[in-house]
Amino acid sequence: MSHMDEETTSYRQALLNEIGAESAAGMGYSSTRFVDRACSVLESGEEFTEFNVCRISGKVSRGWPVLLDAYSFSPSDGVLNLIVSVFSGAEEPEPLLTEEIKRTVAAAFRFLEGSVHESLADSWDESHDAHAVCSEVFSFATGGEMTKACIYLISDRPLGASLGNIPEMALGTQRVDLHLWDIARLARMEASSGGREDIVIDFQGKYRQGIPALPAGLDIQTRYESYMCVMPGAILANLYDSFGGRILEQNVRAFLGDNRKVNKGIRDTLRNEPEMFFAFNNGLTVTVSDLETQIGESGQTEITKATGLQIVNGGQTTASLYWASKAGADLSKVRVQMKLSRLPEDGFEDAVHNIARFANAQNAVSASDLFAGHPYFKRLEGISRGTLAPPAKAGEGNTYWYFERTTGSYKVELRRKKSLEAKLWQMLNPKKQILTKTDVARYAATFEGLPHIVSSGAQKNIAAFGKSIVQQWGIDPTIFDGPYFQRVVSRAILTRAVDAAIPAQKWYPGSIVRPLTSYTLALMSSRMRAAGLQPAYDVIWRTQRVPDIFMQEAMRVAELVLPLLMDIPEAQVRNRLVTEWVKREACWVRVEASSIKLSSEFLAAGTVAGDRVSGKPLQWRDRAQLLWRDGAWKRLHAWEREEQKLTQGERDIVEWAAIASEFSPKGFRLDKLEEAMRHAIDEGFV
Repeated sequence: MSHMDEETTSYRQALLNEIGAESAAGMGYSSTRFVDRACSVLESGEEFTEFNVCRISGKVSRGWPVLLDAYSFSPSDGVLNLIVSVFSGAEEPEPLLTEEIKRTVAAAFRFLEGSVHESLADSWDESHDAHAVCSEVFSFATGGEMTKACIYLISDRPLGASLGNIPEMALGTQRVDLHLWDIARLARMEASSGGREDIVIDFQGKYRQGIPALPAGLDIQTRYESYMCVMPGAILANLYDSFGGRILEQNVRAFLGDNRKVNKGIRDTLRNEPEMFFAFNNGLTVTVSDLETQIGESGQTEITKATGLQIVNGGQTTASLYWASKAGADLSKVRVQMKLSRLPEDGFEDAVHNIARFANAQNAVSASDLFAGHPYFKRLEGISRGTLAPPAKAGEGNTYWYFERTTGSYKVELRRKKSLEAKLWQMLNPKKQILTKTDVARYAATFEGLPHIVSSGAQKNIAAFGKSIVQQWGIDPTIFDGPYFQRVVSRAILTRAVDAAIPAQKWYPGSIVRPLTSYTLALMSSRMRAAGLQPAYDVIWRTQRVPDIFMQEAMRVAELVLPLLMDIPEAQVRNRLVTEWVKREACWVRVEASSIKLSSEFLAAGTVAGDRVSGKPLQWRDRAQLLWRDGAWKRLHAWEREEQKLTQGERDIVEWAAIASEFSPKGFRLDKLEEAMRHAIDEGFV
């Protein structure tokens, strides 16, 4: 009998219910669902950037078993992640003991070794997924891209109390790290407010030295502490090695992308005069949520331990030092200057975004790379909290679609409430109606016809989405209003319904739900737009469900799109891996140029004439009218009373608009309203 605390037990129960309920609805096997669910927890906790579920089990030449449940390549830090699972699904799960862990991990390691050294790919037919995955692993490991491999063991069972020694693994000179994620660790990560494991760095314990720091002499009143520090280059490279992209603030990480080049200036300095690095390099800006200091032997302050470290500027320096050390550079003489601030818990994430934005303003980082702190998200959050959605079923109440502007805010808000209040709040804000930034970016890119970018993973997609929002916001920020938010929600309802329905289809082969959903909806959207139509968003919003006619058409189209994704043209992808092919623009060009048409019944009954989605902006007169119907002038009037940011003339006209019972301003009045709205938006009105 295993020992799980209450929180773990209830987390596990909820997880199994979710998987069980879905598999009863024809959602494939529970253990595959478990792998998918656990991997998405690890993905949102930034353990890896994207993952592909791919169940492989077989025997290598000497009859040894090989196993794999999912894999993930991370080109930006050269890491290959192989994921294997041990799933029980039992009411009372047995603890995981050393022997079983060793056996499972060994089978995953043999998959890696076999792919790299023993042409394991040939054990399968060329058309088999496993063949392609082995070849992909082989080229990643031998093409000079790989710095290390990690094996993740995930399980819905708890770890036994005393684990024996699990032997170290290596592939030639490259180490293979083992990460054990039992149910208790998954539960802890999901419960942490940011949805990720806190990064705790014990400089004293791990590197046998503190980091010399000079307190920046701020007075007692300030809400944060700052230090100027001297960071040894070798420690910095090692931090990136240990934590990968997780120590880079999300904006900075999106900016670096898969850029693995060592910055030329940095390379030359390291080669020729490493001791001058401190003088030549701009250094880092870093935030932490907590730190411990001590007075060192020389009587100066040293940082011995830091929690929640995020590099908000200097990602390029960090990555360059890491790649240089992998290429054999000696970093022993390299020092980097580091400005470190400890920020208060409250408002931590916003503060990090702001520091990132300002610290990077001097570098050539474009605005959309620093998009996570953009006012667009504040606007969306504001609308989401004030917009009640109609009931989905008769007899149910209205609910909110909760947009999470800062990671984990849903959990934080729920935790602040007492038990009865929490229950009521959860009924109003059901968990299945949380919208994250990643979700919003995925729906937008899908319906705007960029399924290949959606398939390239969340980071790339958010960066592309950022560029287009920053551009639209610059032209007319008022288009992001109530109707816009309702359209976001309707797209969420459509996308989630198609995601759920595809695996239940007889023709579905398994393993590519998300790309197939994205391509299907992108193609439908593109065909509708060409006919001057769009989905009946207002019907979807009013009923909070997908019309049957839309669902039937989506399944018909998905079945026709499937072979265009599965059958990869020879010239296109080295190892013929579907998950790589769907990231190519060529794949979307092929789908869009296909002869797949929408049925005339669907076009007649399932769509409505496209309005402002077609890109024709509304006249300001009509927009002002919409804003009036939407209560926006009242909101602006209330905001202005608090903030006092507008001119006297603007204030008067807004007050008029807020209390007007009839609204049809002309001429001067109309222009003044537009000025007031733009001014207010620049001042932060959402």
